[in-house]
Amino acid sequence: MAQRNSGFSMLELLVVILVLGIIVAMAVPQALVAVKAYRLHSDAGAVAAQMNVTRFRATSQNAPYRLNIVVSTTPHSYTMERLCGNTPSTVDSNCTSPYAAFTVPQLEAGMQYLSTGDYFITANPGGTTNPGSLTSGAGATVFYFNTRGMPVTSAGAPLPNGGSVIYVTNRANLNDGVVLTMGGRISVYQWNPTSSAWMSR
Repeated sequence: MAQRNSGFSMLELLVVILVLGIIVAMAVPQALVAVKAYRLHSDAGAVAAQMNVTRFRATSQNAPYRLNIVVSTTPHSYTMERLCGNTPSTVDSNCTSPYAAFTVPQLEAGMQYLSTGDYFITANPGGTTNPGSLTSGAGATVFYFNTRGMPVTSAGAPLPNGGSVIYVTNRANLNDGVVLTMGGRISVYQWNPTSSAWMSR
């Protein structure tokens, strides 16, 4: 009796390759969205961390500081800057108020960049739904801190509308919001389009 060689037929191999192709075609787009979401959340977390550093720097140096959101660079970036504080205008003619910048900007920690494909926006992606306890969702591009590390306006007054926010978005239409409350708490929120709500991260 002749013994048959064991193995797979060409048809069986083609069926396996077809099934693998279908699985890969469904998984790759989801994996790409997951990577983009990870980058976005990482960038929002980094902005929140730099905001905390700026706040602590203001208290440790007993000088006002600000975090600047820079949308004129590609990719978008952000910087921490020491402000005039009590420097008299006779020393620096640009120092006409404590929250003015020095003539030569006093940048610290260098320029920090968002990941490729992520960028800042000031328009609230949630429409009229605001992240956290904010009463207005309009975004800010400058965040000021006084010598006690409290967030203030450029005139040194308490923040209106419950605080400030900056939004980070990407081409996959995913959105995060970094919220600075008037009490100094910094939080990151993620927009959930399914429930049309901001969710704390």
